[in-house]
Amino acid sequence: MISLAIALVSLGYNTWRNETSEVHRNWRQAAFQLVIEVNDLQQITLYRRYFHGREEHSHVPVRNARTWITGWGKAAAIRDLTAVLPPPLPAAGQALHETWAQSVGQLDKKNAAAEKAEQQMLETIDDTRQATLDLIDRLR
Repeated sequence: MISLAIALVSLGYNTWRNETSEVHRNWRQAAFQLVIEVNDLQQITLYRRYFHGREEHSHVPVRNARTWITGWGKAAAIRDLTAVLPPPLPAAGQALHETWAQSVGQLDKKNAAAEKAEQQMLETIDDTRQATLDLIDRLR
């Protein structure tokens, strides 16, 4: 009976440990991808703010449509990746997506609203990046 009890406890613990390890592996992989996406969005934000419309052939109605579309894709990817991670990342991803939605139209202007939009985006990006790095650190 003791051998059976030990076998069942061992099997239960092993199953629990494997499932926990798998969840952590998935979170870690998503977190590393999230860091890449956040860094890409930061580059797009800074490009739109400082170089947008200064290149040749910027006659597209939505100035530099490539950064517009890529930025929306990155913001959506960040929101979706954070949704499968533990708190506070889902809220951070949603906040970043909302900040992008509010800021993207202002980034390429030369006024105080553009500076404010840039500052809000960079702060939100930094908050999301830090929350992601904290998760990676906890998963060690």
